[in-house]
Amino acid sequence: MGARHWSSNLLFLIIAIGTEAGIANVWKFSYLAGANGGGLFVALYFLALFLIAIPALMAEMLIGRHGGKSVVGTMNVLVTRDAIAPFWKSFGALATASVILILSYYFVICGWMLDYFFFGLRGGFKEIDSSGAASAFQQMLSSPARMLLFSGIIIATTAVVIARGINKGIERVSGVLTPLRFVILFVLLIYSAIFADFGRAASFLFSVDWSKFSAGVVVTAFGQAFFSLGIGVGVMMMMGAYMKREYSITRAVFTVAVAQGLVALIAGMSIFPLVFTYGLEPTQGPGLIFVTLPVAFGQMPYGQIFGTLLFLLLSFAALTATIVIQEPIVAALEEYTTWSRPALAYSTGLVIWLMGFVTVLSFNHWSDVHPLRWLGVESTRTPFELLDYLTSNLMMPLGGLMVALIAGWALSRAAVRDELGLGDGTGFKLWYAATRYLVPVAILVIFYSVL
Repeated sequence: MGARHWSSNLLFLIIAIGTEAGIANVWKFSYLAGANGGGLFVALYFLALFLIAIPALMAEMLIGRHGGKSVVGTMNVLVTRDAIAPFWKSFGALATASVILILSYYFVICGWMLDYFFFGLRGGFKEIDSSGAASAFQQMLSSPARMLLFSGIIIATTAVVIARGINKGIERVSGVLTPLRFVILFVLLIYSAIFADFGRAASFLFSVDWSKFSAGVVVTAFGQAFFSLGIGVGVMMMMGAYMKREYSITRAVFTVAVAQGLVALIAGMSIFPLVFTYGLEPTQGPGLIFVTLPVAFGQMPYGQIFGTLLFLLLSFAALTATIVIQEPIVAALEEYTTWSRPALAYSTGLVIWLMGFVTVLSFNHWSDVHPLRWLGVESTRTPFELLDYLTSNLMMPLGGLMVALIAGWALSRAAVRDELGLGDGTGFKLWYAATRYLVPVAILVIFYSVL
């Protein structure tokens, strides 16, 4: 793989924001806020964003730019050039495996967004009620062919973009879709402000009710702040590898982190007014987008149009994320095989799509399959739930811990200081202390809480 760089700092920021502000920031943030006290969750989320997530993201991006290659290649460079322990090569393998497993089910969920966009185009949201919304969602989950079709469309589109390269593919698509996503999001926000209970939603998201404070809410908020930035799987390390030296990692990370946090809040302020206006349940959980909101769209003025717009937004969010998330896999294979980029983009996409059968079947034919029971462990987790638990609760925290330890302990202080370009002042000292001590401890607490 030859040297590649983002064409401009602005495009780099747009792509990074588009990647980080994915469907997790619209879908997952909203239902977690609804289930965990609203304003209390939001306050703890932003606290964690600045204390934990931003230092960790700076660490991952500086490692990427310092190595300048794929995640696997970067770790090999650091072992050879910076004389860190050979053990750290294992991070490259862990990150690549994590991304492959995550994409195997993430593409399926992205397919749901596209499916519901077409559902809206067919008039599906018109006068739909709660039983109709639940039935529509269940019909989708019960059809393996339908889920494989829509996940396949997302995968094929992702592969086409990646095959065209960094500048002609990823930059061009994200450079258009990310700003368009924000336009749609603001349209939805204005619509909610006009037609729904905007004041109650604002009170729910910005008023802190300390009576709902618990260790579980703290861990959930901190976990969402950390994992919404995708730390620990090498995606942002790859983003850093393509950064030019004159770009400031610190400014970039703060811009990206704050932007994705604001996107999450705007999404919440677009969704919760509808929930409250139509007497729906904000603590619905993952079904908030697919089961609860369609009921509101069925009752509200122009709900058919704005329901369809929401899922168009989520489909764009899915694509701007997947084209960057799959890039580290293709980049690593480019360095260690003789295959062309298009061949690698299409072949890896095909393999991941086939792996997605596990997730797809978990919602229907394999819904009663519980793999851990084969090992004598009493568990009701389906294959999909096991994959999600393995990646989100074990592999990502472990990867994030390794990132903090590499930047804070394995690399020399001079190397990380020079890469960040902060000098040796207070800013660098605060980041260095957070990366060496605060981030690892926080990750270990999160890790322990989910075991």
